[in-house]
Amino acid sequence: MSDWHPIFYTAEPTPGVWTMSAPGDDAPFGRVELRRTDGGPRYKVTLGRDVIGWSKTLQLACERLWVARLEKLQQGRDGPPNGR
Repeated sequence: MSDWHPIFYTAEPTPGVWTMSAPGDDAPFGRVELRRTDGGPRYKVTLGRDVIGWSKTLQLACERLWVARLEKLQQGRDGPPNGR
């Protein structure tokens, strides 16, 4: 892996909550929240309003959020170049 990681796009506005936005974005597109669970601390990963999963590490949570954003952007580009 290169020296860049999606965690560099996060900000922590409140303790235990990280928001992620790409350069040029007006608002964050997702968030990661540290939560207590029966199995120990976990990170809740949210893209927009949808919970996309849970993670054991902040690093993995940020990777999942970034990949989910890229997949969502790609869905908007799929299809014929001139529309249907």
